[in-house]
Amino acid sequence: MVKRVKAEDAIGKRLAHDVVRYGPGLKSVLFKRGHVITIADVERLKDTGNYSVYAAGRGEEGVHEDEAATRMAQASAGENVFWVRPNQGKVNLLAKVPGLLKVKADVIKQINLIDDFIFSTRPNYTGVKKGGLVGSVKIVPLMVGGGRMRKVEEILKRNKPVLKVTPTKVKKIGIVITGTEVYEKRIKDAFLPALREKLAGYGLKVRETVVVPDDEEKIREKIIGFKREGCELILVAGGMAVDAGDVTPAAIRKTGAEVISRGVPVFPGSMMMLAYLGSTAIMGLPACVFVDKRTSFDLLLPRVLAKEKATKAELAELGHGGLL
Repeated sequence: MVKRVKAEDAIGKRLAHDVVRYGPGLKSVLFKRGHVITIADVERLKDTGNYSVYAAGRGEEGVHEDEAATRMAQASAGENVFWVRPNQGKVNLLAKVPGLLKVKADVIKQINLIDDFIFSTRPNYTGVKKGGLVGSVKIVPLMVGGGRMRKVEEILKRNKPVLKVTPTKVKKIGIVITGTEVYEKRIKDAFLPALREKLAGYGLKVRETVVVPDDEEKIREKIIGFKREGCELILVAGGMAVDAGDVTPAAIRKTGAEVISRGVPVFPGSMMMLAYLGSTAIMGLPACVFVDKRTSFDLLLPRVLAKEKATKAELAELGHGGLL
């Protein structure tokens, strides 16, 4: 079993936990679990504030924190989610592929209501990159009873997958850059570099791009043209405000597309537009997309890339947490 003993009484015993050293801008492991304490270690332990430690004895009872966290990860991870070895009693779950994170938030809450068990994830419908952190699990004490561990496992297995990553499905993307001043080369376009960078995070490259003036018919024609060429997502950048020269929303409507929403309750990016021309998604993007690090576009892009059609009601729910 595990016992709490004074540092000087722990000489010759094995640590039942990692000993972490903290300081200004510092967090490192001084001794790993299983380390046998020596005379020389005692003062080092005290220097880090560890005047007592937990030592492992014979006949340990219960489930150790490393095993408990690993079992939680195994019982909950779904498609395209993997986990790594425990570190300081915590196990991280990561994305195998870039895509859309799907989380059963009600199950996460259920686990966190059980004393001593902790399950934390990134928000549902978050876009994730390959290898990106999607969740972490651990227990509070060094050990938990076997019966309580099995109860948690049963809940997770019954609801598995508790979290999964839907991979990016869109392959062909077209970008229409609008703006007479850009078309006439009076100013340099800032949209395309920003969009290329954001899409690269999902392993995507853009080959279909065009610059057009602020002309409803020309914008409409380019959108329809990209649709005919097989584009599964068309980004129409610029002309989304309410100025007299901003005609992009009208051009998108004239394609015959189904408009899900003109405007979303997210700042920055409230002037964004989402529509569908058949199975092809069309996103009208305001200028803040290339100015601000995170906008409504970043919230909705992962869902669109996974080919999950958002409803107007779902977009309305973005208002809760919509201040980015």
